[in-house]
Amino acid sequence: MGIVESLPPRPLTAKELMDLNRSDALELASPIEEEGDASGVILATDSWVKGLAYDDAGEGWTVVETVSLVDRERIDGLQACETAILDFRGESVGDADGGSDVDGAADGSEADASSAE
Repeated sequence: MGIVESLPPRPLTAKELMDLNRSDALELASPIEEEGDASGVILATDSWVKGLAYDDAGEGWTVVETVSLVDRERIDGLQACETAILDFRGESVGDADGGSDVDGAADGSEADASSAE
């Protein structure tokens, strides 16, 4: 079962994000929202970053961007995925709730999912 298929059919709670961060399969799971449940999530391993968006219209979770980290820095992958999620929603980076904390999480520290909800 892939990552997308393992997600619940709704936005993620803070606890679910923390569980993803503790997962051996991922190095990072960070929401792009500042408050509420996460319908835009950035997932990262040592080899890729994926941007996932939840579509309330019935499509469920969709991978909107995948960035290989073979020749790119993680921060570039995080930013590309955040932009792709916002584009998928028809938003811009300036529209996000005060910005995202994925930039701060790029230094290898885990994102604090509870404060990012």
